[in-house]
Amino acid sequence: MLAPQYATTPFAVANQCRRFEGQVAIVTGAAQGLGRVIAHRLGQEGASVVVADIQGERAERTASQLSEELDGIFVPFAGDLSEAGVADRMATQTRERFGHIDALVNNAAALIRLKLVDMSEELLQKGVQWNVWNTLRCCKAVLPHMLEAKYGRIVNIGGEAWRVGLPFHTILAGVGKGSMVGLTVTLAGEVLRDGITVNCVSPGGIETAADGDLDPLPPSGFRDPSWNPPEVMRAMGQEMVARNSLGMGRLAHPTEIAAAVAFFASREASFATGQHVGVSGGMAML
Repeated sequence: MLAPQYATTPFAVANQCRRFEGQVAIVTGAAQGLGRVIAHRLGQEGASVVVADIQGERAERTASQLSEELDGIFVPFAGDLSEAGVADRMATQTRERFGHIDALVNNAAALIRLKLVDMSEELLQKGVQWNVWNTLRCCKAVLPHMLEAKYGRIVNIGGEAWRVGLPFHTILAGVGKGSMVGLTVTLAGEVLRDGITVNCVSPGGIETAADGDLDPLPPSGFRDPSWNPPEVMRAMGQEMVARNSLGMGRLAHPTEIAAAVAFFASREASFATGQHVGVSGGMAML
């Protein structure tokens, strides 16, 4: 089957590295989109990867696909990581199977784009639960293992919308992704001399459909269409054009984000911690 062509295909980043031989990485929200590409990149560089996602069947399918494609080890984990005990179970199972946890990439998120006044109480709760609690619980779950080993890499996936004040992003970016920056810095300070680094990579717009799945499944029930109504997406696009905040004028290919994540998750990034790096094509700059 021929791979579909996307607008960002010419900008796909080819991997030239093998930095993760013998290492174990957990990637959350890895069943599809950017998370799938990050899992692919780390596995391509030699890591054994836990493909964690709330969508259990999709996680199993992705792990199977990547294992076959790369002849590597990809293990699915299904569960709502925002719930107490689930992230702990994931970390324990990973440690029991592989003996260590070298990297955690906190990618899982609930992409709810609505104005605050239009959000129901249920969506407010989900927005915080699936954009904040999941990351906090995953960090707390892997830290004892990393502290014991005196080594670890934690990479949080943020987003640039909070830096440019993009409408419809108060919960997703202002509370969710924006909080990743504060968490990154303060947690990095907690483990500064324990061999563990914590960094944050913030994308802008990504062509997430270009995730390498040659036979993508239709949207699942987990991603409710009402979270991103067509009229909201149109208004958001118009706002970005009006503000001239499109940066390079295109979406990112997900491999462009995954390349930055792979660096911060690697041993090479030994002296970089507490850093927030925008990989958004100039959507936001220093």
